[in-house]
Amino acid sequence: MGLFCDYFAKMLDNICKKYNLDVKIKKRDVIMLVEFSVANYKSFKERVTFSLVGVPNKEHEDHTFAKGKFSLLKTSVIYGANASGKSNLIKALGFMRSFVLNSAKRMQSGNKIPVEPFLLDSETKQQPSEFEVVLFSGEILYRYGFCADQNAVKKEWLYSKKDIARAREICLFFRENDKYKFHPTFKEADKKVINLLRDNALLISLLDQFNGEISTQILKWFSKLHIFVDNEFDPVLTINLIKQGKVPEEWVKEFIIKSDLAISNFQIKDRKLDFNRIPPFLKDMIEQISPDGDVNVYNIATEHIYYDPKEEKYKIENFDMAEQESKGTQKFFSLAGILYLTLTNHDILFIDEIDASLHSELTKIIIKLFQSPETNKGNAQFVFTTHDTCHLDRDKFRRDEIWFTEKDSHYATDLYSLVEYKMPKGSIRKDASYRKDYIKGKYGAIPFVNFSDFTELFKKVK
Repeated sequence: MGLFCDYFAKMLDNICKKYNLDVKIKKRDVIMLVEFSVANYKSFKERVTFSLVGVPNKEHEDHTFAKGKFSLLKTSVIYGANASGKSNLIKALGFMRSFVLNSAKRMQSGNKIPVEPFLLDSETKQQPSEFEVVLFSGEILYRYGFCADQNAVKKEWLYSKKDIARAREICLFFRENDKYKFHPTFKEADKKVINLLRDNALLISLLDQFNGEISTQILKWFSKLHIFVDNEFDPVLTINLIKQGKVPEEWVKEFIIKSDLAISNFQIKDRKLDFNRIPPFLKDMIEQISPDGDVNVYNIATEHIYYDPKEEKYKIENFDMAEQESKGTQKFFSLAGILYLTLTNHDILFIDEIDASLHSELTKIIIKLFQSPETNKGNAQFVFTTHDTCHLDRDKFRRDEIWFTEKDSHYATDLYSLVEYKMPKGSIRKDASYRKDYIKGKYGAIPFVNFSDFTELFKKVK
């Protein structure tokens, strides 16, 4: 990762120790993502599965942690050409998260479910989309999913399995249209509650409203899943976490100062917010850190130290974060709070196009914060998409941490990992140069374009 990255990781660990972040992990609070599957949603036609299960090998063993019979990954990176479906994978998980958390309490009867099937096929247009996660909540492995179109939830299921040898998976409930099947041990399935369920709402969301124990655990898992797409970052996210007491302000200041952004300090000033002018994506982000929507917005004044040769002394100049700081500085400031929250609460973080506006060295730091046992003691998980091939290196990632998206001949997205990709002459060698081979197109997932086609196009211009 380089001397700078190693130094920064050690510095962050010292900050964590200074602010007493060496928290004890309670088993009942531990949440982990094992797999996520999606079918017939946006660019995904057939079912694809993204997995954080590590394969048995000796590559970067500190990037994994044991959970029952599984070896789970702390980090994963997704590559692919523009419009290949990288963002759609994260959007699919984001839709699932939002629908699980909000379908019972925010949707009204008759509201359309905001789901989009694969549109480049006459059959899939009329079929429901499917979403499923395999997750750990405490010591129980759950498999939860649903199928839905814009009008109704067609199917919904929840299976559980104890984290012990020879344990069997049991079906806690299965719903198909207006028919239900419940396991005798699933006590929260009360008939009076079931009668309140709307066609466009999820049963698990409704049961959580009535404090169902298992349903509440599943929704808590989704609430600890942080998802950012379309470069949806705003420094106010970190400020709100500070004001809510979830992130120490002094920690954020040290984080920013040590990040070589030329900022020596910052001040938070109140600012009135016109809620009618909030873009939809910002509302979604605010819900992630404040589900009740009770949030204030602030101006952030950053301090810059400069030397005045006339007066022969150092002075401070205040900048407005939103108006005078770069997009990269704003993004890194936005990330500070969510990085603290994810790492200290052992949550799960997904970021689309993390390299947008950020220098690769800062991205490397974020990656290593999750990979290092010193700064990620609770085994938080981090998944991101990028075009930056500097991370495509066997010194930085295991082969099972590297994923690719590629469109097939029907313009549907295929998803596969480097460890499962088969070269014409067999498996990929451990000593292969992932970056060079990827740029050469050996793994697919890159745009195949010819410069000569563009020169011919411009020759037609008069």
